[in-house]
Amino acid sequence: MKYYTGVITILLVLALAFFENADAQTREDVVNKFNEGFELVQAGEDLAAIEVFEETIQMAEALGSEGDDIKARVEGQIPQLYFRYAANHYRAGNVDEAIEAFRETVENAEKYGDENTKARAEGNMPRLYLSKGNQLYRNENFNGALEAYNNALELNSNYPQAVYQKGLVYRQLNDIDNALSQFDQAIDMALNAGNTNLVDQASSSARDYLIYQGVNRIEDENFNSAVELLQRALTYDDQSSEAYYRLAVAHNNLGNWDQAIANGTRAVEYETDGRTDQAKIWFEIGIAYKNQENEPQACEAFTNAAYGSFQASAEHELEFELDCDPATR
Repeated sequence: MKYYTGVITILLVLALAFFENADAQTREDVVNKFNEGFELVQAGEDLAAIEVFEETIQMAEALGSEGDDIKARVEGQIPQLYFRYAANHYRAGNVDEAIEAFRETVENAEKYGDENTKARAEGNMPRLYLSKGNQLYRNENFNGALEAYNNALELNSNYPQAVYQKGLVYRQLNDIDNALSQFDQAIDMALNAGNTNLVDQASSSARDYLIYQGVNRIEDENFNSAVELLQRALTYDDQSSEAYYRLAVAHNNLGNWDQAIANGTRAVEYETDGRTDQAKIWFEIGIAYKNQENEPQACEAFTNAAYGSFQASAEHELEFELDCDPATR
């Protein structure tokens, strides 16, 4: 506010100086109109001030060359007032109003040759479209969110946050290929920008989505598809205990005992949440060793699995399915 007030105060002094040496009535009318706009600026009435300043320009043009100085100085203020009006909407969270106001800012900056204000306004618009898309996404308006993210990318094609958000939308729409394509693009763009937080975020989202889909395939007894999806999850995080565990489950159901043991072993290696979560992994390893008729290894695995919700099942295996030495339990 102080910046605009200072600039316009200087203009007022200059305008009044010209007034003293010009046709009194005609120039006085222009100066009075200018002062009217200045008062509106001080009151924070930006749109009203713009309207008055545009009238001032018309009156200055009617003066001919005598009004050129006033016209030039007033024209320099109009794009900045549009920008301030848009920025106020931005700060207030009025996203749609801010987008429209910044669009008007760009148009008027082009009209009056203010390249700096034009660039500043254009720089804000992708972020606003991203914010609009996020609001629509939270409200489960996924098609509207996609449109907003695409608008952001039309203005800034190198905007990894918008690409990442598109991936989240496609995930909600259960479109695996498009979701992963967007996550991959976001990762590449974020890497180039040095945005490690977004790299991690997009990688985690892709990994978790693939694990989720893999679990669904296991529940549907589509085990080969589950293996494919879970292996793909490991390309985003090769230390995912959950992905390795689910692979052990899928391979056990396929009768791939060696693969079940290998993936279960990796799952135990990377599991950091304690014995409760390790118990389920050891149980799958035990199943694989049991089917290989490797009783010593099966007994050891089921002993490790005998904890929490897996305790009863593991003890059943130890006591009734295998010839395990009770002294080892």
